Amino acid sequence: MDSAETHSQAAAALALARSRRAQSVAALAEIVRIRSLTGEEGPAQGRMVEILSTAGAAVTQAEPDVEAMFKAFPDVAQYPTHWQHDLILPYAGLPTFEALRDSGLQPVLNYDGRPNVVGTWRGTGGGRSLILNAHIDTVTVEPLAQWTRDPFGAEIAGGLMYGRGTSDMKGGLMAALLAMRYLSEAGTRLRGDVTLHCVVNEEHAGNGTLDLVTRGAVADAAVVLEPTSNTIAYSHPGGLYWQVTLSGVQRSPGARWNGGTLEGLGAVDMLPPVIEALLGLERRYNQGTPAGAKPPFSLTMGKIAGGHYETVTAGEVVIKGGAYFAPSLGAVTDIMDGFRDAIAGANAADERLHRHPARLEFLHHDDSTDQPADLPVARVMGEVLARRGGDGTAYPGHFCCDMRHLVNQGGIPSIIFGPGSIAQAHKPDEHIPIDDFLAAIEHLIAFIAEWCGTER
Repeated sequence: MDSAETHSQAAAALALARSRRAQSVAALAEIVRIRSLTGEEGPAQGRMVEILSTAGAAVTQAEPDVEAMFKAFPDVAQYPTHWQHDLILPYAGLPTFEALRDSGLQPVLNYDGRPNVVGTWRGTGGGRSLILNAHIDTVTVEPLAQWTRDPFGAEIAGGLMYGRGTSDMKGGLMAALLAMRYLSEAGTRLRGDVTLHCVVNEEHAGNGTLDLVTRGAVADAAVVLEPTSNTIAYSHPGGLYWQVTLSGVQRSPGARWNGGTLEGLGAVDMLPPVIEALLGLERRYNQGTPAGAKPPFSLTMGKIAGGHYETVTAGEVVIKGGAYFAPSLGAVTDIMDGFRDAIAGANAADERLHRHPARLEFLHHDDSTDQPADLPVARVMGEVLARRGGDGTAYPGHFCCDMRHLVNQGGIPSIIFGPGSIAQAHKPDEHIPIDDFLAAIEHLIAFIAEWCGTER
């Protein structure tokens, strides 16, 4: 079937979407109102089963198999996380299933009652298959006092819907689901299969999508529905969460010095050389970056905690942070080695750290994803967007997401495309422009018909 005929086949679905804009907004509001913080995805997933079933999908659900993921992909599998027990099992090398099993933390770090939900619409045959990937979990609403709207109210004001998960990423999830609903209800007969992944624990793990890849998820292409303001991203950086622990000797001011000998060497005293070593690591990775270009490595030092009393030198201080790195810098394990070298160098060069070595551990790591900008799925989406008055250019992505598992572990060419802005993610008063959401539904209708092909 030629492109013009495909357009006509999608026209009825597009007309249906336009006539049901109020219902589409109400459908998003319903999902936003269902609390689905990481670790508490069960009720929302139960509702997604019902919605997918009424949209004509064949639905399956299964809790992620942690042991199988670690066995299949030991370099990238992560510990389960929960918003109330987040990143509580650090590791010096790589996380392992055995360490999780032996930690005693499995009662809180597990997927009991937290299934992935998958809906599949079978095509008539001969078309290209497609995965639509989105996560149902959201981060915490804290600091709650900084919200001016109910985080689960889905309140609409000034053309914006407010609520946790509106942009990250229930907007993308519901745009894809509604696109398939309207295609189905309009009688559009797609030739290729379409599978919607509604996954758990994307935040700080990515295990929902990795589990589906472990179970054999496959397609000719995938769209990860993270918020890009309805533009296309074909790559994304890797990420790393880390912590450095410093130990010291606790002494009061009267006992800090014993004659001319410093006995009360506190953990806080040793922060400067560690901070400088980490900043030096960032400078080395960014050395040679052309003027005006975005550096390939970005380091954050977000939290320092330690000590217990103002007039006693600190016995322990922990500094925690993160880093994003461009695919050009290497694999995430290479970046981890870079951190190890930086801290080892600081321990060797500073006499205080030589006596009390800093200890580096990791809390989470993401591999990066790099693909050609003109891969077929990006090209087709770009043509659709350009035809519909949108931005058809494919850009490098600038945040980590589950695309890494679909591409790197699953071998599935993928793009990131979705409504809303990543600038709204994880912040108070998160919101999504209603027009962005509604436009995404129509863009996806046109793209799915084009990509999968349609029968007369």
